[in-house]
Amino acid sequence: MKAAREHSELVSLIHWIDETASGIELPGDERSMLAVGCFDVALEHQAAIALLHSNELYGSALVLLRSETEALVRGLWLLHCATGADIERFHRGTVNQTFAELVKAVEAKIGDDLGVLSRFKQRAWNAMNGFTHTGFVQVARRHRPGLVQENYEDIELAQALDAAGVIGMVAAGQLIAMSSQPDLLRKFVERLNSFGAKRQ
Repeated sequence: MKAAREHSELVSLIHWIDETASGIELPGDERSMLAVGCFDVALEHQAAIALLHSNELYGSALVLLRSETEALVRGLWLLHCATGADIERFHRGTVNQTFAELVKAVEAKIGDDLGVLSRFKQRAWNAMNGFTHTGFVQVARRHRPGLVQENYEDIELAQALDAAGVIGMVAAGQLIAMSSQPDLLRKFVERLNSFGAKRQ
């Protein structure tokens, strides 16, 4: 089963991130601390997705994929793009930009000509919203013929676990880059390369 393999790889990745990034020193300025908080939330959601999957709570695991994605993108935006006024509004619980606008701003700022986040949003956003807001994609997977019982396809669970891994890797990479530890960053790049190699 592909989902079982992806779950095993995700759990291994979570342990690696925890061992590698635990105790690193990070900048203490306001912008950095807000971004760090977002990346940490993304990593917590990543671990929760793995835990929910291992307990066969697939619907809730799929709900958290959007939250993990939003935490990552907000962290990237706060770190790289937000103005002082944006940060003040964030303190008051307001972000004026849509998720799509945050993604575009981040990609423009970091020079992502491939539009990796935009392409992920285009492919997955409607489904993630449907799972999060109990739309048809979520409700339709609560039935089997004659039964109210989970009915998630192995391939979609595998894809969600893989996405949770990638999103968490990006969040962890941001934390490690912020720690200004070249040896640790090299270690991360090696792990990222091995993580990405299985997709080729």
